[in-house]
Amino acid sequence: MSELKDNLDDPDESWLGYEGQCQACDLYGPVNDLSLCQDCAAKLDRDLIRQRDWEYAALAFGLPAENREELRRQVIAHYGEKLELLASPEESRNSRRKR
Repeated sequence: MSELKDNLDDPDESWLGYEGQCQACDLYGPVNDLSLCQDCAAKLDRDLIRQRDWEYAALAFGLPAENREELRRQVIAHYGEKLELLASPEESRNSRRKR
């Protein structure tokens, strides 16, 4: 049990992934099941929270519905409102029209 607690204290130690190339930033190293490095996985999670996609955001898992907007507010206050990894819906629509 103390080994688990030690891993939780050090996020780099608890990152269980595979070696490979990150699909977002192209760096080689540990990646998760989505082939994202730790930094890009965090950006994706924050983007999902910004978009209120609670079912897919790891940080929102198990969080009561009444606390989700507070989590979103905290993410925006700390990291800003702009999406970091995902394309905004407006950008997606514009790129489809150009094709």
